[in-house]
Amino acid sequence: MTDSVQGNNPDAREDADAHAGPGIVRFGDLRGPVVRQVGQLMAAAAMTAPKSGGQMLGAGAPVFIETVLVDDREILTRLAGWMRARGKERREAIWFRDADAAEAIDAVLFVGLVNPYPPNYDCGACGYATCAEFLHANKTLREQSKELEFSGPTCNLRGIDLGVAVGSAARTAAEHCVDCRCQTRIAVAARHAGLIEAEVAVAMSLSLTHKAVTFDRRMPQIDYDALDTPATGLLPVGIPGATRAQGARNKQQPRTPTPRPSRA
Repeated sequence: MTDSVQGNNPDAREDADAHAGPGIVRFGDLRGPVVRQVGQLMAAAAMTAPKSGGQMLGAGAPVFIETVLVDDREILTRLAGWMRARGKERREAIWFRDADAAEAIDAVLFVGLVNPYPPNYDCGACGYATCAEFLHANKTLREQSKELEFSGPTCNLRGIDLGVAVGSAARTAAEHCVDCRCQTRIAVAARHAGLIEAEVAVAMSLSLTHKAVTFDRRMPQIDYDALDTPATGLLPVGIPGATRAQGARNKQQPRTPTPRPSRA
């Protein structure tokens, strides 16, 4: 803790409180405002980051980058609860680890894509010759993705744009000495809680502490069958007994089984 006035001596702390006045700012007083201000600067960095087809935006096309900053403790706790419910369905301990982190951070900045229309480059990175062909061919698939955690498919170049925006925001956090970790599971929670409109998003968890609270967290041991959590209604769901990576992840049931070639 950085507090040059109080120190660690209780008597000195009481004496400092008694003589506190204008011009004295303790770490506990500046922590929240600093994180919020840096989060806002990060949002600005994400919004002004380079994007494919920038001339379309200059011509009046809608902005497809969304930024939402959350530093309300009650909301973060609610997101953590949703993540645990989703973790039970997927039978993955990593959701519970990230839920614990969500309750420890100071704030989270969500950066995502809203209606990420292609830039009309007709680049072929999606596997289609033109952007129009990509949109037409995937219309049904996008409708079906409503029951998934994120919505897709998404234009590859827009995915790159999202990465550039997140990188610009992360650089801003580093420049101001606020710890930042990029995550997706809390972004899924925010999306289905109605906090963000983005079809796909990255969550940038922020903390201002002597040790980054989102790193070096051990994977918890979870008894999934003993948990009583509400259903999220999303796919996929985990296959019992199919753990991976020491329980952090689990094999998921496909919505449509993948046909396997005959070995005859």
